[in-house]
Formats: sequence, C-alpha cells, structure tokens
Amino acid sequence: MTTATNTRTNLDRLTEFVTQSAAAFYLVEEPFNPAVKTYLDALHYIATSLSVGYANIFPVTQAGKAIGAMVMMVGPAMSAKALDPPQGEERSEAPSDPKLLGKLDEAIAELRLLGATMASQK
Repeated sequence: MTTATNTRTNLDRLTEFVTQSAAAFYLVEEPFNPAVKTYLDALHYIATSLSVGYANIFPVTQAGKAIGAMVMMVGPAMSAKALDPPQGEERSEAPSDPKLLGKLDEAIAELRLLGATMASQK
C-alpha cells in the first residue's frame, strides 16, 4: 500500500518484512518441520516472533533459526515504528474530559486507600 506520492510507510515496510520473512521461513522449514505445513503456519510463527514470541511452532533448521533470530531482533522495533504517528504529527495529549478526570481521581484515591489498608495489616 502506498500513498499518492508513492512513498512507502513504516506499515508498508513492516508488512513486506513479515510476509517475506514468513515466505523464507516456510521455504526452509516446510521440508523438515512437521509443524510447518502451510504458509499460514510460517506466518503465524513470524507474527508471534514480532512481540511475545509465543507459538507452538519452533524452527528445526539452521536457516529457520537464523530467520527467527533476525525477526526477533528487528521485528519489534519495526512494529513500534509502524505504530508511531506519521512524521510531523504529534501524539494526542491525555484526555481532558472533566468526567473522565474525576473518575480517574476517584480510582487513584481508592488505590491509595487500599494501599494504606494493606500496609497497616502487615
């Protein structure tokens, strides 16, 4: 997906990285790894490697392990960058809704009271 000026966004780069990494992982693992039967299995492994690293699929080949290591090193940073606001745009400030702020103040007061109660029971 590109913008009208034909520049790639960080999300475009992340999407390309994930799909190509999944394709490479599938090609090297499918002949040897019984857990990788389809491209979607490989995509599942790569997608989980971008964040928590939880999957029921593990690489069994040296090339698969190298691909997994690369994704685990570079992927989280690419994901974070893709979720950042575009350059020139600032992040929105905290909400200034008086009702919401009042509720937050009430919640903080309750937490402080709970903390004091727990501390006095020690």
